[in-house]
Amino acid sequence: MSDKHSAKFKAQIALEAFSLKLGELEEFADSKGVTKDEVIDWVDTLKSNSSILFKDGFDAGELQDGSVENVSLETSDELLIASVNHGVNDDNLNYNRLFFWSILGTVLVAVIIYGVVNFAQASWFDAQNEASINSEYSQVKEQKAKDAEILNSFGVVNLEEGVYRIPIDEAISIVAEN
Repeated sequence: MSDKHSAKFKAQIALEAFSLKLGELEEFADSKGVTKDEVIDWVDTLKSNSSILFKDGFDAGELQDGSVENVSLETSDELLIASVNHGVNDDNLNYNRLFFWSILGTVLVAVIIYGVVNFAQASWFDAQNEASINSEYSQVKEQKAKDAEILNSFGVVNLEEGVYRIPIDEAISIVAEN
């Protein structure tokens, strides 16, 4: 027989040709694009193998994939037997446990987010505080430098009244001599 046609195609042609007379087969085969001999072979195969469909204990679903495999499973686990017979595992969800872990997970995520936010705020506050301290320190340092310059230099305080400024070290020496 020809291997260029599918089994489904061959079965369909054989079923259609089954009730035709021998003289009509030539024209039928030409209309389907096959030879008369192929149609006759397919009808003979259909006739000889059709009795398989009516055997006791035969499942027509077994023919769909072309291979039948019987598997024997022996176990004492009733849950596994029921699962295999049903075709799926039994889903016995423990809703209390599911609820507990859902709530715990949600609380943990909330605590982590709260901790990250507080850490960020504390870090931001510390950075602002340090910047403020550094700013005040630099202002104090600048003021001390100005005061030290004034204390260690000559200058005019009030020209109209004749008040002048002298370095502090010299002022201390003059006061100490008198």
